[in-house]
Amino acid sequence: MPNSNIYTLLIMPRRNREHSDTGVYHVMMRGIDRRDIFADDQDRGKFLKILRTVTAPKDRDGKPLPPYCHIHAYCLMDNHIHLLIAEGAEDIGTVMKRIGVSYVSYYNKRHERLGPLFHDRFRSEPVGSTDYFITLLRYIHQNPVEAEMVASPYQYRWSSWHEYTATPPTPDQTICTKELPFAALPWNKLCEMVLNVSAGHIQPHSRIEQGRMTDNEARKTLENLCGCDINNVPTMPKTDRKLLIRKAIARGVNMRQLSRLTGIEYRSIYNVINAKPKKG
Repeated sequence: MPNSNIYTLLIMPRRNREHSDTGVYHVMMRGIDRRDIFADDQDRGKFLKILRTVTAPKDRDGKPLPPYCHIHAYCLMDNHIHLLIAEGAEDIGTVMKRIGVSYVSYYNKRHERLGPLFHDRFRSEPVGSTDYFITLLRYIHQNPVEAEMVASPYQYRWSSWHEYTATPPTPDQTICTKELPFAALPWNKLCEMVLNVSAGHIQPHSRIEQGRMTDNEARKTLENLCGCDINNVPTMPKTDRKLLIRKAIARGVNMRQLSRLTGIEYRSIYNVINAKPKKG
């Protein structure tokens, strides 16, 4: 008799995606096992180019086509991506499949790897009001600040904030539409609301973003896995260190966190996680 919990998971159908009457969604794509999905700026730049292919598609002759979707905000983090997106000529599922297939094909070829890159299918939630739309604009652009990567959204290169506040980008660099889907709002007022941090931690009401493991949680996880002080990890035998890296990532410790806490170089961790399986 198979394990009942596993058997239930195997036969249980996927939950239907919640439909948005406005056509606007908050979407998140996460790396499988919480692994990083960008190795460097070249990868991030490629992902933005893919976003432009769905917001400003062209046919084989280079003639513009109706937008597959409209993107109002984006933020590329280390192991996940946030999008505030409105359906256009295609539904959200088709658009996200285009994005995912294009990026994974590029990433696997460039990094000589096989298999999935993203965790299951993308997560989404409907956005049905101006208030929540603004909450999400603020949340997405403040994400790098909340993760303590930068002190201000202005300092983060890989979000759409520069499209809102900097010199208007050229057409071939533009991703975001400046047309709000619900109501007109002066851009200076919008910027003021997004940058307002007096309210403290910013969190949408849904569970689309699972809690990020804190450094204390990650440290305890690492100590339990290796059975020693994490300061000794860099001197562990190479085989044991590789096994620890794989187990830590699977438990939810992200690569930058692992590097910061143990002193192992980020690139070394990346190489372990993305190593091609040896042919048997």
